[in-house]
Amino acid sequence: MTGTTVPERESTRRHRFLRDEDGAVTIPALFWIVFYLFVLFSAIDMAVVFTKQVLLDRATEATGRIVRLSLQPKVDEEVLRNSICRHAGFFGKDCLQRVSVETFSVDKTNWSSSIDNHPLRCVDFSDTDNPPPAATLEGGAPNQLVLMRVCLRVKPMMIDDFFAQAMLSASPLNTPGEFALVSTTAFVIEPNSGAAAASPGS
Repeated sequence: MTGTTVPERESTRRHRFLRDEDGAVTIPALFWIVFYLFVLFSAIDMAVVFTKQVLLDRATEATGRIVRLSLQPKVDEEVLRNSICRHAGFFGKDCLQRVSVETFSVDKTNWSSSIDNHPLRCVDFSDTDNPPPAATLEGGAPNQLVLMRVCLRVKPMMIDDFFAQAMLSASPLNTPGEFALVSTTAFVIEPNSGAAAASPGS
């Protein structure tokens, strides 16, 4: 009986290996699963950001009532920031360090305000030794039309996904890894609350 030589056996094994289709989908699946996970986490990040924007809008509307109805004898930025974080409820324990509030009175004779003259104020309150400059808080008279602008500093869940990169590139903040969510509302201060109201920032 004639036996096969070592080179022939090696050649046979090589041909069997090349013809074998077991596990043929493994390598493409590995590439695709990375792509799917990337898209999945981007979608989750996007959903979280949109949820925070909705909650910020809701909290801004609710906080506007403090000035509109004069629910506080003296309204300053700390009062407004506390109200934003209390009504939002989803911004974490450091919410007060990341949210800023401004108010601007509107001249109803020409429907103008000073909001365009004030760059977006979105400061970090975490450094208690060097607090940021005071916020612009205008308005307080009865029947006064007021604009309220609120800014929240946000860190994306995954800084490398395409959604986070788009938000970071469009952000006016100079802090790496953070972007701004902004909400603005308008309201008229109720006439019957003028006696009890102190002008914001006074």
